[in-house]
Amino acid sequence: MTTYRARMGTAEAKETYKRRAAIAEFPNAECRNRGLYQFRVRGRVKAKAQTLWHVLAYNFMRMRNLVCPLRELNYLEVVMGK
Repeated sequence: MTTYRARMGTAEAKETYKRRAAIAEFPNAECRNRGLYQFRVRGRVKAKAQTLWHVLAYNFMRMRNLVCPLRELNYLEVVMGK
């Protein structure tokens, strides 16, 4: 724990931790808004499967909302060939 505190005390670590809120907390909040407060299954394998379903849904929604700068299509339409 002492080495962790020493590492997190550096200016570089503090800057990295500031960026964490914008990067990591939004997907966490999105999953919570979609009902991932606690696992409704037992066992690590089943919990991992439930998490992966939420990750897949989140990534799908992100891909659907991203717009290709070269065309007026979103990335999902580009991938699907429309």
